[in-house]
Amino acid sequence: MKDGKKFKAEIILKKVLTRISLQGYSPVNVLILATNNIKPLLEVRSVRIKGKAYQVPFPILLSRQITSSFRILLKSFNGKKQFEDFLVNEWINSSMGRSQSVKVTVSLHKTASQNRLFAHFRWF
Repeated sequence: MKDGKKFKAEIILKKVLTRISLQGYSPVNVLILATNNIKPLLEVRSVRIKGKAYQVPFPILLSRQITSSFRILLKSFNGKKQFEDFLVNEWINSSMGRSQSVKVTVSLHKTASQNRLFAHFRWF
């Protein structure tokens, strides 16, 4: 939902879910699998210690994981196609693990694993 346009967002979501079901997939399962494949388990934050900035991996709460997954999904929309077509294709491909959003999440996890040497800089 953007700029408080809830009704328009509901219409788009209904169209997307019906188009997913017309392609032979279960819309609820596709949505759950896509969200689970896109959501990041860790995030990398910049922490300054003694004048140096380190990229430190932090675990994320579930609510932030889901919010981040939808944010990653919306960032991968480039405006070339209709938004509904994009969502249908992206959710189906994400549920199978081969979309642009999944690649972004994998690269984020890769960055976090490369910087796990600095994990002792977390303050909790």
